[in-house]
Amino acid sequence: MTVDSFVAAPADLTKVNICLRSDIRYWTRVLQVSELSLRKAVMSVGEASWDVRSELRRLRRK
Repeated sequence: MTVDSFVAAPADLTKVNICLRSDIRYWTRVLQVSELSLRKAVMSVGEASWDVRSELRRLRRK
């Protein structure tokens, strides 16, 4: 039997807050990226979750 660890969603799903461990854990799991990739995307395009998703998608296509 597998047990998936529960990761609570951030209070504001429109922003990726890389200052909170819980948010980093959530977004890395949902977007299936490393913490470093997540941080780079946020630094590149800002904290809007749709912009971060688009940036990560763009980087995967390269």
